[in-house]
Amino acid sequence: MTERLDTALQIKGMLARGWAWSNHDPDRLVHPADHNLYVCIDRAADTMTLSPALARLLELVVPTPASKGAFWRRTSDR
Repeated sequence: MTERLDTALQIKGMLARGWAWSNHDPDRLVHPADHNLYVCIDRAADTMTLSPALARLLELVVPTPASKGAFWRRTSDR
């Protein structure tokens, strides 16, 4: 992914989905069920850094065009 996401919008979306600010680090947003999944916010640079566990999980995600169904497969893969 080469496009830059809006950090504030991403944080709002995560909070709306149950993520919460860490009690131990005011710049860490943690997953509600697994605190090994988190992002660290660098407010000065307006960036987010993924925890190693979250980065590993995101490597498993297969991007799908919005216009395709959940089980879309490129015709060249068949």
